[in-house]
Amino acid sequence: MISYLLKGLVAGLAAGTVATFALETLVLPKAQSSAASRAQIALAQTAGGAAVGGLAGLLLAMLRRRHLRRLPWQDWREFRVQRKDQESVEITSFELRPVDGGPLPRFRAGQFLTLALKIPGKAMSVLRTYSLSDFPSGDRVPDHYRISVKREPAPEGLDVPPGVASNFLHDHVQEGATLNIRPPAGNFTLDSDSAEPIVLVSNGVGITPMLAMLKAAVLQCPQRPIWFVHGCRNSKYHAFRSDVDELARTHRNLNVHVAYSRPQPSDQGRFQSEGYVDGPLLQQLIQGPAAYYLCGSAGFMDSLLMALQQAGVTPAAIRFERFSQGPRVAQTTAAEPVSSAEVQFCRSGRRVTWDGSHPEQSLLELAEANGLKPPFACRAGVCGTCTTRVLGGSVAYLAEPTAEAPPGSTLICIARPAGESLELDR
Repeated sequence: MISYLLKGLVAGLAAGTVATFALETLVLPKAQSSAASRAQIALAQTAGGAAVGGLAGLLLAMLRRRHLRRLPWQDWREFRVQRKDQESVEITSFELRPVDGGPLPRFRAGQFLTLALKIPGKAMSVLRTYSLSDFPSGDRVPDHYRISVKREPAPEGLDVPPGVASNFLHDHVQEGATLNIRPPAGNFTLDSDSAEPIVLVSNGVGITPMLAMLKAAVLQCPQRPIWFVHGCRNSKYHAFRSDVDELARTHRNLNVHVAYSRPQPSDQGRFQSEGYVDGPLLQQLIQGPAAYYLCGSAGFMDSLLMALQQAGVTPAAIRFERFSQGPRVAQTTAAEPVSSAEVQFCRSGRRVTWDGSHPEQSLLELAEANGLKPPFACRAGVCGTCTTRVLGGSVAYLAEPTAEAPPGSTLICIARPAGESLELDR
C-alpha cells in the first residue's frame, strides 16, 4: 500500500508541474499576471496534483489488496515470522502470518507447507516441506500457520553435513523475517468420518503432524476413543508436552502414553513407560480394530509397520508418513533391469539418455543434470510436488512413495525408467 501511495504522490507532483508550466506559458502571459500570482498558482497546482495523486495511489492500493484477497492462493506467497518458540532442545516452532494480510485457506490436519529458503552460498532457493503443527479451534478460519522444525545435526560416523535448511531456520530466521511459502498440501491427513478408535503414533519430530491431528480429532471426533502414543529420549527432547497434557485434562476420550528411551532422574511423572514405542507396546495398549496414523524416523516406521501387519492389522487401517528417507533400492517391473533408456521431456523438447549403470539416479536428478528445473520439494516421494504425467513407457520406484500420484502420473523424485523408452510431460 505504501508503494502505491508514493507512486501516486510522484505522479501527482508531475501532473501539478506540467499544469503549472502550461498555465505559466499559455494563460498567465496573456493575463499579464504578477510574479506573486504566478507563484501562488504554481504552488496550488503542485499541491493539488500531489493530493489528487496520493488519493489515487491509496485507492489503487486498497483495490489491489481487495483483489488479492479474492484470488485463490496457488503459488508462492510471502509470510512473516510472527513468533519463534523453542519447544525442546532440538525442535523450534515458527508462527507464520501472510504479509498481504489476506485470508488463509483451511487445511486438513496432517498437511504440510513448502518453504523456499534463500540461504547464503546457495545459488538457488532451498525447498523444504514442514508439517503444520497446529490446528485452529472450533470452526475458526486460521489467521496464521505454524510449523515446527527439528535441527538436523551431522549424522554420527558419516561424512555428511548437518541439515542445511533446518539449521538455517534455527540460527538465522528470527521474528520479523519473511519467507516464501506454498499453500498447504499432502495426503497424510486425518479421516474424521470413520467410527473406529484413532491411534496417533510418533517418535521424535514425527510429533508435529500428530499434534495437529490430535487437536483436530478431539474437535471433530468427540465420541471416538483417541490414543496418542509418542516416544522420545527424555524430557529435554519432549516437545509439546504441556499442549498434550492440557488436551488430556479436558477430553475424556483421549488416552496419552509417552515412552522415554533414556529418562533422567528428574523425569519421573512425565512419562508412562521406559523404552521405545514398538509393536508389543501398541498391542498392550490398543485392543480391537483401530485406525492407525504413524509418523517418525525410517527405522521406527519400518519396525511398526511390520509389527502391525504381523498382528493382523490390515494395510487399509494404517496411514503413515516418513520424516526421513530410507536407503534407495532400485526396483523394476520389467523382466530384466534396463541397461539404458531414452527419456523424452516432451514440453521441454529434450531427449536424454538414462544410464543404467547408475540405477539409483532418479528422473528428477536426470532432468537436473540436463539443465531442466522441474518443481520439487522433499526429494523423497512424500510431498507430491514433482508429480508428472507419463505420456509413454513405464517407471519403477526407487523407494516406497508416501504421496499418491494420480493415475497415469509418477513422482519423478524417486522414479526411474522401467523400459527402454519413456515420455514425460515436462
